[in-house]
Amino acid sequence: MKSPILISLLLLAVITVSAQPYKRPSTLNPNSGYSNVNELAGGFGLGITSEDYARHFVGFTTTHGYQLNLFGLNVKSNLFGGLGTGILVYNGGILFPLYGDFRFTWNRTKPTPFIFGRSGLLINPDDFDHGTRQFINLGGGIRLRLNERFTASFSPGIMVQMGNLVPRDAFIDFKLGLAFKP
Repeated sequence: MKSPILISLLLLAVITVSAQPYKRPSTLNPNSGYSNVNELAGGFGLGITSEDYARHFVGFTTTHGYQLNLFGLNVKSNLFGGLGTGILVYNGGILFPLYGDFRFTWNRTKPTPFIFGRSGLLINPDDFDHGTRQFINLGGGIRLRLNERFTASFSPGIMVQMGNLVPRDAFIDFKLGLAFKP
């Protein structure tokens, strides 16, 4: 007599447990993580452009970092921070940027506005002591989401560079980029 009651209770417990809804585990920021931004860059000098490294530049930069997605108060935005390098060909020679890059993007619609700030060194391999410069580059742009992993961007900005025994130069710069987020 005990056996059918015990089996019935066990069967009832198993059925009750299996009838519970399955809840998938979730994280606060499911899309946060590593991101890579590659950009073609160019700029035109402002002010006195007769000096070397003051008239124009073109080049390529790549930035690797972390994208943190922020969801709150019905605002979808993300913050990106990373380190980057590249090569910039100026009218006076080649400089290699080494910089930190920060970006804030408002929402994830098509297209999306963002602001950026980057700062670092422009390393001159021909004259490291006197030709290396510091720079700061601020601006904004538009980001277009291509699919879940890729976004394209266009961003104008202003860049100021200065160094030891070199004049301060300013540029209007433009970047055309492609970002990858696995």
